[in-house]
Amino acid sequence: MQSRFVLKTIFLFSLNIISAIDTCDRITQHGYPCQTHRLTTTDGYILTVFRIPYSHRGKTRNNVTTASRPPVLLMNCVQCSSDIWVLLGPHNGLPFMLANFGYDVWLANARGNVYSEKHIKFEPSSTAFWEFSLDEIGNIDVPATIDYILAATNSQSLHYVGFSMGVTAFVMALASHPSYNQKIRTSHLLAPVVFFCHARGPLPTLGVPLLGNNNPLSVRLGTLPLHQLVFLFREVASRICLLPDYQSVCIQLLNFFVGWDSPYLNRNLLPEILATTPAGGSIRQYHHYLQLAASCGFRAFDFGLERNLQKYGKPKPPAYNLTNVHPKTPMEMYFSDNDFLADTQDLYRLSEIFGKRASWNRVKYMKYNHFDFALAYNLKECIYDCVVHRMQRYEGRDFNLDLCKCFRNKPF
Repeated sequence: MQSRFVLKTIFLFSLNIISAIDTCDRITQHGYPCQTHRLTTTDGYILTVFRIPYSHRGKTRNNVTTASRPPVLLMNCVQCSSDIWVLLGPHNGLPFMLANFGYDVWLANARGNVYSEKHIKFEPSSTAFWEFSLDEIGNIDVPATIDYILAATNSQSLHYVGFSMGVTAFVMALASHPSYNQKIRTSHLLAPVVFFCHARGPLPTLGVPLLGNNNPLSVRLGTLPLHQLVFLFREVASRICLLPDYQSVCIQLLNFFVGWDSPYLNRNLLPEILATTPAGGSIRQYHHYLQLAASCGFRAFDFGLERNLQKYGKPKPPAYNLTNVHPKTPMEMYFSDNDFLADTQDLYRLSEIFGKRASWNRVKYMKYNHFDFALAYNLKECIYDCVVHRMQRYEGRDFNLDLCKCFRNKPF
């Protein structure tokens, strides 16, 4: 009987008329103002950025000068969108917290996700639209978004918060454009994926043998348009996981990919999570991560010998120069032991390279996994309070207590 109901749910979902809800809708329903901005990259992608210019709560509502509201850019993970930041709601979500403390909050969307699925020339149904890897997000999208925000706010620099791919892209951006180091006030990098050599779980285990090197299969799959399939998965999964008998299965399946047996996921958010994630992206992004796992390096996308020679002038893709990554203040890295994608061995290697350019914060809870850095029920107390505290300290604002107490005394 239950299985018959599930099949009926899957069949009927396409007949339901569902009001489109975007990040701004999720923000304004809590009483906060929201703006939608769009920028066009040098290669023609149209990116959507959502903005919370101020909070309707407290003094910040009437004190809206740019000088008193430092801009903050939040960058999402792969197959995520700006929605991921606001699902925790006005009391626990980082964008709302920052707005309440007087920050000008900008929520970015990388090319290819549901909010940045437009191009001045190519349609999402074409393979040409999906010809991008992590390189384009780091080398083009992040710098373009930073420049847009700084121009809109008449600012010289901003605070940056990245989650997962938002970290990958940030490091790529600074490595490729060293001048952007001066545009970063503080940086807070959650579940930082840079080196991918020791990544665990089914994605690297099964994917590396198939797509870890350039081959006919990877070339054929790399630019395949999957946006409609992603939409179908999102709609079906969001309905199945509403059923009590399937909720635990959905959670365990998620943990299977990002860190086994975590008890911290906010289960009340599961329908919202699956209604907004996966949010779209290119297969080449995954292919790039699998190449990083296979090579144990941090380098540009490998197109194969012939195209590498055309694009890079050498048979192998160049490595990103991590000595170029040196923001004005040390990067704050937040990580955990049960994160399958940001492995502690890879992060220790990165810490040896960055030295004093980074500060490392290892969560003391042994089962904290990758998605807990975006969706855990204790995320505010464990991570976000600390992020806000450190921004406040940089800005010279009063903040009574040291709220960074969720971490081990020694990170490595």
